[in-house]
Amino acid sequence: MWPADRSRSCKSGRTKGCPRGGPEIADRPMRSATTCEEETMSLFGTLQTGASGLGVSGASLGVIGDNIANLNTVGYKRSTASFADMLPQDVFGLGGPAQLGRGAANLTIGGQFTQGTLMGSGNALDMAISGGGWFQVNDGSQSFYTRDGSFGLDNEGYLVTPMGHRVQGYGASGGQISPVLGDLQIGSTPAPPAETTAITLDLVLDPDAGNDLDYGALALDGATTSIEDAAAAADFNTSITVYDSLGRDHDLLLNFERVAGTNEWTYSAVIDAGETDAAGAVEGMALEVGSGRLVFDTEGNLTGNSFTTTGTAWSWPGADAWAPELQLGLDGTGAGSDGGVVNTGDQASSVLSISQDGYAMGDLVSLAVDEEGVIRGQYSNGQEMELGQVAVASFDAESGLQRLGGNLYGATFASGDPAVGAAGTGGRGSITGYALERSNVDLEHEFVSMIQAQRSYQANAGVVRTADETLQELVNLV
Repeated sequence: MWPADRSRSCKSGRTKGCPRGGPEIADRPMRSATTCEEETMSLFGTLQTGASGLGVSGASLGVIGDNIANLNTVGYKRSTASFADMLPQDVFGLGGPAQLGRGAANLTIGGQFTQGTLMGSGNALDMAISGGGWFQVNDGSQSFYTRDGSFGLDNEGYLVTPMGHRVQGYGASGGQISPVLGDLQIGSTPAPPAETTAITLDLVLDPDAGNDLDYGALALDGATTSIEDAAAAADFNTSITVYDSLGRDHDLLLNFERVAGTNEWTYSAVIDAGETDAAGAVEGMALEVGSGRLVFDTEGNLTGNSFTTTGTAWSWPGADAWAPELQLGLDGTGAGSDGGVVNTGDQASSVLSISQDGYAMGDLVSLAVDEEGVIRGQYSNGQEMELGQVAVASFDAESGLQRLGGNLYGATFASGDPAVGAAGTGGRGSITGYALERSNVDLEHEFVSMIQAQRSYQANAGVVRTADETLQELVNLV
């Protein structure tokens, strides 16, 4: 209802509080109790509502633009903006109380931690996590977390990020992984050598070879001969490279001689005496270090084997005393298992296989990472050794992680403390070497969202523009 005192005039001859046209229309039925002042306030509210729409639409465009900008950022996790309506205003009309909305506000901007696709790389130390978890890195004072596995080695052998943060993991000593978590250092120390302790031989001996026992055991005395002569005198021979305790290689000659009129063979192991410290040793001279006898049944199967070292005092300079085991199928090795010898007449004497268990010192040649994050080194001597293991951290609430830039995140009260352990355990994902994780940004989805945000911005701008024009009209009425 209009005020009872309608005699007070408005500007331009209008009654105060009355619409244009004066008091003569004041007796008309009114649709609401809204005054000119309330109408003005309502329009200001519309301006604020439209402005809030511009704000949230602009924020949405900002988030989308950030996602698109990081399309090719390794390990990047896309963000999404969430909005909420603002506390409405209570209004009263003829139909009773109601609420008038005041627009929207930014609720949160959070990361979407879905898996990104993996892409191959040419760096053995590039790593990608398939599944949950984060690489833990440290700048010397605090820990951070990342899905960017672009790692390399610094000049001290530490595994580091492109920004120099040290990757956390478990070191190794002597090929054994330590349970202590810390800066992961991959040593380049050569792999230690291993002395030959066993020679495994699988061969066929021809029972028709030779007629007489024309080769005897040689000792370092007046009956010495050259290695070439010793080999030529045998019915059959073969050689293999063996290693002393310092990793130096030596040629070992195995000579086999049939004992005439029997199903037996004698054999001897010969080295170059010049490589030893034996008294009177001369380079090229044959030094017998052991001999044995093989006994076969009438079917040519090995039934007995004896091998003893000679009594000659010798060693390779600086190395430990050497007394290898010659495995030919007996003495616990099992014929045809670790080694075997047959005496058959259907083929000439020949070596089927020969091997030994020693190796030289080896230099680090390459690195490889397995699914558990174990870094293994391959060495020039054919050996492989565990050098360390990358740790993986998991969180109860990844959405609570704080984005810090540089592909790094920080733990917060909302995320909880990290649970650090080996990949593939405790719900942590596995690790793929020679690979990196792409960002999880879907460009097509972002373009659709960008168009929607743009239209929302344009529509809210229209609301602001219309409210402003209406307000100007109202001002002109006063």
